[in-house]
Amino acid sequence: MTVKTLKDEDKLPIKQIIKAINKKMAEVIRVVDALNLGRTEVKPDGVYRTFNDGKPVLIAAGVFKKRRIPNKRIKLF
Repeated sequence: MTVKTLKDEDKLPIKQIIKAINKKMAEVIRVVDALNLGRTEVKPDGVYRTFNDGKPVLIAAGVFKKRRIPNKRIKLF
């Protein structure tokens, strides 16, 4: 199904949207791997970029601990 107007956007099935996103992401990952740009990964002690040969390079140092949110609230309008 193709979207011709903004009103038609909501009529798209969610499975079709997820399938399209996954297909595009696979293409992006394939291109990134082919160009050897590396994959970005956040670890507790910094942000690293890992290249195809497995060599990690530190991009940003710092403390990147996982944070827990004690209270989940959603504010609508």
